[in-house]
Order: sequence, then structure tokens, then C-alpha cells
Amino acid sequence: MITPQKATDIEVWQKLNPQLSISDGVMPRADIAEIGADHGGFDGGALSDRFWDEGYFLIRDVLPINELAKLRTGIETLVANGLSPSLIYLYDEAWDVFRRLRPLLTHFLGDRIALLPHFWAWQVDPRTDGSGWPPHRDYQGESAIGDDMLISLSLWVPLSDATPDNGCMHVLPRNFEKRYPAPVTEPGEVRLQDIRALPAKPGAVMGWRQDVYHWGGHASPHAEEPRISLSLEFQNAAFDPLADELLGLDRPPTFLKRLALIAIQFDKYRHMQSMDADTLTWARAVVDACAAKGHIKQVPS
Repeated sequence: MITPQKATDIEVWQKLNPQLSISDGVMPRADIAEIGADHGGFDGGALSDRFWDEGYFLIRDVLPINELAKLRTGIETLVANGLSPSLIYLYDEAWDVFRRLRPLLTHFLGDRIALLPHFWAWQVDPRTDGSGWPPHRDYQGESAIGDDMLISLSLWVPLSDATPDNGCMHVLPRNFEKRYPAPVTEPGEVRLQDIRALPAKPGAVMGWRQDVYHWGGHASPHAEEPRISLSLEFQNAAFDPLADELLGLDRPPTFLKRLALIAIQFDKYRHMQSMDADTLTWARAVVDACAAKGHIKQVPS
């Protein structure tokens, strides 16, 4: 484990994953090729129809597989060194994945796109009885106005094949849940035949309204590979902020700000992600180390 003090040294992370980069307060790279409907990225009309009906979308083959492969290697290296996959967000390439998706985000959220400081990365390992997050909704408040105005959106990107065997994403489609006498509050209330498994390969992107009930599966010990993936949340910045601090899509945080934000996620998601006491203690110490250098306003309790 990298000590909290060493964690604030950018060179430690650059040496750990030399195939990836970490910018620190510099202008964003200009060579990010955005996907878009005008060059085969997605059919906006068909996408919207399904999204507003079922609450989610899955687009295949829109992200560059070679760039995703670098991130997969990065997560595998982090895990091999006893570190959380979420630390992949120290690297520019993790943020670049979502910058490429600007046309998709604009399609659903409009021109004023903000990143919510809510993100995570997974390596669901069949060798360790791994599973994705349990059934939940990303936001308990209002995430849309009617069926044509979206406030917030979650995106999820597979870096390896995500299959029913290794814990792919599952959703309760919104049009099915509408038939229930009341919104689902417990997994046992979901009719099993209504569950939609969503296998996906690298290059795909999945998105859902933040009020959609969803979860990651439990990996079979016979699965051929782990499920490795990224997720980040967004909002239409024309609405009131859904978090204390919103981030910019075009200019990801500086290195120490990223580190602090990542470390804060550990406490935020400890009810969703299994974490031992040592990991939580480490994350809190990293937050303290970043706070001491003036890169966050306060240390959360």
C-alpha cells in the first residue's frame, strides 16, 4: 500500500502506470475525438424513444478500444498493488472517456453539462466471489421533469467484457416498474421476469436516469475474466446543483484535487462497496494529507 504522504506525490502514480498520463492544472488535451450522431455514434431519435420509455440506453462500439485497454491495464496494476480501482481517476484518460461523450451528454442534458463529484471504478473478480453494487437508485430526489427534461444522468463504461457470468449490469426498466402499485424500495419487490440483464463489451457506453433501479450481478467462479468498468454522473447545470461542488467536463481537477475527491468517495460508498477498516483509514488519511496542502475546503466527518 502506498502511504498517504507518498500518495500526494504525482510521480508515484506516473511510475505505477506509465502508459497513462496525469495533467496538473494544464489546459485539456485538444486531440479528444468526440463521438456523435453525425458520424455513426448514435441515433438520437431511437435512443431518446427507448430512454424515455425504459429509462436507460446501451450504445455499442462508440469508444476507442485501444484507449480503454490502457485503462483496463491501469486498473489491473492498481489492484495488483493492493489499491482500489477507483484510483484510475487520477489519470487523464479516465476523464477523457467521458469527454469523448459530450455529444451524447448534450443530447440528454443540454449545453450546460456539469460533472457530479460521484464516481467509481470496479474490478469484479470471480476468484474472490466478487459482485457489483446491490440494487439501488443513484439519486433519491427528482432526476427528471416529466418525460422530456432530464436533470441528471449516470454513464457506465465497460473496460472488459461484462457478461451475466462476471456480473454485468441489470436494470428494472422504468416502463415495467410503472405497472407496480408503488415504486420499488426493496429487491424482493421486483418481479424476476422484469429484470433486464445488459451484457456489453469494451467500446460500449450505458446510461440511465438516476431514478432507475439497477445493480451489478454476482460473478460466477467459472467466469473467464473479471468485470472491469467505470462510472461517472452528470447533471444539467441549468438546474440547482445536486452536490456541494460541481466539476467541469472540459477541465478535470488538478492532481491533488483528484486525489482528494477519490479518497472522499470511499466513505461515501462504504455502504455499497465492501471495504475493510484499513482501507477506510487510508482514504481518510489521504483526505487529510490533501487538506493540509489546501486542496479541499474541509475534511468530511
